[in-house]
Amino acid sequence: MGTEPAEQLSLRELQKRQSRAHLLEAAARLIGERGFRETTIDDIAKAAGASRATLYAYFPSKDAIVQAVVEEMWDRAESLYRDFGGLPDWSRATIRAWVQSVVDAWEASRDKLRVQAAGLVRFDEFYLDYHRRFVDALTANAELWSRFDAADAERRALLLISGLELFLNTWLVRGWDADRDGAIDTVTDVWCAALTRT
Repeated sequence: MGTEPAEQLSLRELQKRQSRAHLLEAAARLIGERGFRETTIDDIAKAAGASRATLYAYFPSKDAIVQAVVEEMWDRAESLYRDFGGLPDWSRATIRAWVQSVVDAWEASRDKLRVQAAGLVRFDEFYLDYHRRFVDALTANAELWSRFDAADAERRALLLISGLELFLNTWLVRGWDADRDGAIDTVTDVWCAALTRT
């Protein structure tokens, strides 16, 4: 009896999170297809099957929706880099499997990535913070990174992250024509080379 209110609150919180995620998915799909200016709050609400009031209860503006989409993408990116940080080794097979999982995630998130690529969000406030988190996640396996001094490890990690993001954005979001398996192999080769101490 004493735990019942907490369970109800938990269900309500779960529903709120699901509603927020549903609104973001609808917004990302529409903005990714039509563009930011062409997509209205009414369009997003209608696509999500919600009222304007419901949409505004979660997001005060269209700009806030776009920022939430980008932050969600960057949280997912941090998780992917954390997966790399947890790899047991840096064999080509292990790195290739990780690169393939990153490509899979980008392919599944094209609409959200188009929203991010549109340059609608001022990243100044959180860009460095997120990239610091990405580097920390990527370099979590201190034993493997010990082949480099701390400053070199940090530079290599940031370079790998930046190069990967630019390549995937140009290929998967902007439409550069590339063979999927060949692209994954090339990215894998670059990462393997950068992670080898010469």
